Amino acid sequence: MKQQDALRQAMRQAAQTRAQLAAILGVSQRALDKWLLPDASGDFRRMPETAWRLLGNQYGIRKSEGLSMPYDWPNPGMADDALIISVLRRANFPDLVRLCADLGLDTVRSKVDAALSVVPESERNILARILTRMLRSIDIAFNQRHAA
Repeated sequence: MKQQDALRQAMRQAAQTRAQLAAILGVSQRALDKWLLPDASGDFRRMPETAWRLLGNQYGIRKSEGLSMPYDWPNPGMADDALIISVLRRANFPDLVRLCADLGLDTVRSKVDAALSVVPESERNILARILTRMLRSIDIAFNQRHAA
């Protein structure tokens, strides 16, 4: 789940204003506004993991919402890298597409070696081939979408 969506969901769920949510998260409204900007904006800022944990504890919002399973079940404030590695290890194509859309294809692709290092050696080659094909397909689809 994108941080902008998580923040908007928290405000909607609790019927809170930006100022109220900022106070609960312990940040200025300006910081919250920067977290709510589109990723491509020059003023956009990534929300820290502590804020994700607070959203998880206060509102039950998880990074893995929208994915097929709660990859971050024991830790709603799971770091992006850990979430990416969890999804890569399971090679779930729809979840991989979602992560690439939310976090960027290059970011996900950069974690493949880390994901492969934590699977049994006997499974590495097959998982590497599967992930290569999946990420190539996602890359092709994203390029076609941007070309249209």
